[in-house]
Amino acid sequence: MKNEQAFFSEALGSGLNLSLTGFEEYLRDESRFVGFATGFIRARHENDVITSIALANRFQIPLTVVSGKTSITGASAPHGGVILSVRDLNNVDENDFSLVGPGAILKDYKKLVESKGFFYPPDPTSEDSCCIGGTIACNASGSLSYLYGPTRDYIQGLRVVLPSGIVLNIARGEVFAENGVFRPEGTDSSGRPVTDLTIPAPSISQAPWRMVKNAAGLFSQDKMDLIDLFIGGEGVLGVIVQARTKLLAKRYPYFALMIFTPSRKSTVTLVRTLDRLKKLFHDRSCLTSGNSDLNQEPFLPEDIGDLTDFSKICPSCMEWFGASTSSLLGGDRGKKIEQFYGALYVEQEYSDDEDMSDKLTHWSKLIDLFNMSDELGPMQTEAALDEKHLRALRQDRIRIPERLNELIKPGLRKIGTDLSVSMEKLDLLMKLYDEKLPKGISYIFGHIGNAHLHANIVARNPDEIKQFTELHQELARHVCSIGGSVSGEHGIGKLKKELLKTMIGEHGINEIRKVKTALDPFGILNPGNMID
Repeated sequence: MKNEQAFFSEALGSGLNLSLTGFEEYLRDESRFVGFATGFIRARHENDVITSIALANRFQIPLTVVSGKTSITGASAPHGGVILSVRDLNNVDENDFSLVGPGAILKDYKKLVESKGFFYPPDPTSEDSCCIGGTIACNASGSLSYLYGPTRDYIQGLRVVLPSGIVLNIARGEVFAENGVFRPEGTDSSGRPVTDLTIPAPSISQAPWRMVKNAAGLFSQDKMDLIDLFIGGEGVLGVIVQARTKLLAKRYPYFALMIFTPSRKSTVTLVRTLDRLKKLFHDRSCLTSGNSDLNQEPFLPEDIGDLTDFSKICPSCMEWFGASTSSLLGGDRGKKIEQFYGALYVEQEYSDDEDMSDKLTHWSKLIDLFNMSDELGPMQTEAALDEKHLRALRQDRIRIPERLNELIKPGLRKIGTDLSVSMEKLDLLMKLYDEKLPKGISYIFGHIGNAHLHANIVARNPDEIKQFTELHQELARHVCSIGGSVSGEHGIGKLKKELLKTMIGEHGINEIRKVKTALDPFGILNPGNMID
């Protein structure tokens, strides 16, 4: 209590915007996990962050950093101490709009760079309200990550304040781990250079997860880049105060297809077929990366003929609507999905010098081949060729989690999986969901192109919360046993620490703790996230 009072006194004396009441909305995030805190600081510029961290470290006061509060793992709900909001650090450099503050709303930033003729691909469902800093902290992805990759691929630089108050300016490709440590240069609170800093690199076995979409725990690889330690680090190692993004040329126009599939077999076969076409003809890097999926058994239908006939097929996303989502969608489309195993939503881009109808013809021929197979057909297809129709289909995908949350009764919550596997294990994951999930209160949807499907169970009473949490743990153990990940995109936060331990073991947890202890010996920063 004395430390806390001294902290508050120093914080007010330092000119920080500190509140001791009126911040109840910051005690919870989208997970409905409710935390507790005794104070709230609204950072207005970088120096506020540096001062807050220095005081928290000095008085050993826990500090939970928040921006958009869209986490569904409890990561942005405080675990005591003080909340530090970086929401107002939302500036975009007018002379270089790749430089952006952590509090910038993702959708606003994407619109801004689009108006300049560029494209920033990360597109999590919460892009209307999530902030750049939060997306970096959990390495957010989204539907377009199937083709374009997650946030990690689009961060070229970070300015990070460490718990010690040292500021690091990290540029991708400049500082790599050597002999198990990073040796970056930083500056102290007075702006003086710090050259004797060493940061241990985590050594966590990654072999199985290199083949799957993974956002669980700290990133780890041989000779890793320092910037990757903080991307996906869930804010436990430092506070991001600025990012430099990688921007692409403006996205090509595209059309969309909703393909209604009659069975799990037809779904998995279609998805694997499309994924293999993408890898063979478009994803050139996989041809030299040893990706074993290219050497899998021939995919069905066996009479597909010359693969080059379908070389123009390359979905930029593949999203799944299980039949269980029909009640969430409603309307004619919901009624139709209910009659099938589910529906695959894909988008196909085409350049200015390409004919959209030519690409549509390739898709039509492929679907016709599936429909000629007694085992795989019949499928039905809905095509969206204009902006109004495209917007309606995209809105359906966004609407599912929104309406799902409306089903949750006060005092209860949903149990949501974030499990991912390799493409060759997709059938096993879907079979697991088909057989294990309770009917009528489970909803399956998500990023099937990455073999990453969300299963959400809406608990109806406290006993079911316990029952379905145990089921989630059972599903996670099974997925880990086949080389999958317990988190494809949402991270671990405070709610999934046991699942992380299941995945990486005690040794992996200790490796994370080693890095955390080196940078944050008093454990002040985002306590309770990822590890205890």
